[in-house]
Amino acid sequence: GMVAPRRVVLLSLLHRAGAPVARLTHAAAQYQELRLHPDLFDPERVRTEWLHPDLVRWLSSTEAGEVCETSSLVRQETREIYSFPLLSERACIALMEEVAHFASTGIEARRPNSMNNYGLILNDIGLRPSLDAVQRHVAPVLASLFPTEAGALDGHHSFVVAYESGKDTKLDMHTDDSDVTVNACLGDEFEESGLSFCGDAGAADHRHLSFRYTHARGRAVVHLGRRRHGADDIRAGTRLNLVMWHYNPEYRLSPEFNRRKGLYARESGPPDPACVSLTHDRDAHLHPTPGRVAPGHAVNAWCPPPGAEYEGFEGILGRYGQVDPASRNLPVD
Repeated sequence: GMVAPRRVVLLSLLHRAGAPVARLTHAAAQYQELRLHPDLFDPERVRTEWLHPDLVRWLSSTEAGEVCETSSLVRQETREIYSFPLLSERACIALMEEVAHFASTGIEARRPNSMNNYGLILNDIGLRPSLDAVQRHVAPVLASLFPTEAGALDGHHSFVVAYESGKDTKLDMHTDDSDVTVNACLGDEFEESGLSFCGDAGAADHRHLSFRYTHARGRAVVHLGRRRHGADDIRAGTRLNLVMWHYNPEYRLSPEFNRRKGLYARESGPPDPACVSLTHDRDAHLHPTPGRVAPGHAVNAWCPPPGAEYEGFEGILGRYGQVDPASRNLPVD
């Protein structure tokens, strides 16, 4: 069963950059006999062991045919950003312990994405069946919030990211490669560590600050993958988050999805400093942000694309250096 809190987050052990993929398919198999909380790996127990009691009550009422307003469970934070209680306290603690325990075994695992040095892909350690169950349980909530993007979820990329003062203390502004993202704080103890949200990719306010969200253990924030966001600096302590990128293949084949991909509105003005990406933005060096531009910025920066710059834009060409800026033929990734 799940046990009482133990502060065992060994972030330094989670830093395994660039482990070769061939060896990784074995991570889950190698780890099978070493699991700390075997219950976590049983999808049948997700509803009783993982989910927050408020979410379980809401699901039970809905399944019993009662009309349950999503608003009785979900809080709207601002336009198209919501939060709701996803995980029980016991599940948060058990997941943190499992992640630290996995790290202590020395089994190699991939980093979750190009931007986080400290983290773990949970599908790689054998948790995919349980996370599939989480996706099934949250699907009705997400579909009610985002009928277009979350109407038919199928598949997810799920990982834990860790922030610790002195290690990964923040995360540069970015959008997610997801249709809908669910980001739940597992703990631990931290000061001043939230998420800053800006606008949708391609919108005129893409780089204007819209909302700052403050994490609470067990509570998940829900947003579209195309919404620009970044993790604020963590002043002290440690924070672990479970992030689920949910995919809707049906939506990705839709005319709406394709239409949106090609649209890029002219920016309405210079970006808010909080919304500047040191990795992606061609004018990052002009805006006072804590930190310097990312390595490779001069050749990789792409935002905003040619023709979408605000009036008076003086950024570098970035990846468009080889392209006539007047042409709309953007280099593809």
